Amino acid sequence: MRFIEKEDINFNNPVILEAFPGTGLVGSIAGFQIIKELNLKYFGYFEVEGVPPLTTIENGIPYPPVRAYAKEDLVVLFSDVIIPPAKINELSRLIVETFLEKDAKLFISLGGLMAGKSEKVFGIANNNKMIEYLKNYVEIFKFGVVGGMSGNILIRCGDAGIDAVGLLAETVGIRPDPRGGANLLEILNKMLDINVNVENLIKEAEAIENKLKELAEQHLKMMSKSKKEYPMYI
Repeated sequence: MRFIEKEDINFNNPVILEAFPGTGLVGSIAGFQIIKELNLKYFGYFEVEGVPPLTTIENGIPYPPVRAYAKEDLVVLFSDVIIPPAKINELSRLIVETFLEKDAKLFISLGGLMAGKSEKVFGIANNNKMIEYLKNYVEIFKFGVVGGMSGNILIRCGDAGIDAVGLLAETVGIRPDPRGGANLLEILNKMLDINVNVENLIKEAEAIENKLKELAEQHLKMMSKSKKEYPMYI
């Protein structure tokens, strides 16, 4: 496993955002919006054995599935595929080692919490100083279990003596949740002063919610009609 650089960027104590796929894809949605709106450069990719051989095409150019986009003070780690559990420890270690060499000042991991709704964003951190910092923006996640890259990166950063936090957005479930992604972006806008637009994600969320509501109403009508046409007796 290794990281392959494709661009020479003069970093200035960058913040590293991990936005790999997870519950509700909220981190990926937020990460993609940041990459697009801030026009981040394709910086390089992680060569990870065992991930699906998926190649993303953008404007006719192929890109590997696990990659990084960057500017001088910000890096977004993005993946088109779910990282196999057996590779998470090794990849998180490589991520931290790679960007410690770039003098990263903070790691932020983005993830989701299945809650049946998309309202709050919770925070976790790898030291008490960062817990106090997060209290200015989110409610602290008191007790539970965090899967995937999020907790692992925080632990690796703690071992390396670097600050790291996790932002966990409530999400409706396994389907893509743009509202949860928008909630993460609103917090990141305040924390990092990046001013990424969230209106399009909210509109997308409303469109999905309206469609689901419409489907639910159609289902109820069909069920009601079925009962009338085919009454059941006990």
